[in-house]
Amino acid sequence: MLRAATHTARELARHGMNAHVAPALQVTGTRDSVGLTRNQRAANLRGAVTVKPRNAPPPGTPTILVDDVITTGATAAACVRALDKADIPVTAILAFTATV
Repeated sequence: MLRAATHTARELARHGMNAHVAPALQVTGTRDSVGLTRNQRAANLRGAVTVKPRNAPPPGTPTILVDDVITTGATAAACVRALDKADIPVTAILAFTATV
């Protein structure tokens, strides 16, 4: 994801937008989510997503969350909660693919 986010930020900058990559999220202590329902995925992620302060943008910085795929939305929701807790507002979520 870091490579895709970097490419996206570079393209935004090429079009005059001030965009930087901040690999600020860390997910630990989860099991493989293949085959889990949305509720099971949410439970699997509860408390597992944290913000790495060293890599995070300053509090209050509007942020776009970039993910490769949204299956149920549980991971994106957990990431938004972690960023919100760190006072980093997510203004949009960019996913390269979504399942239905």
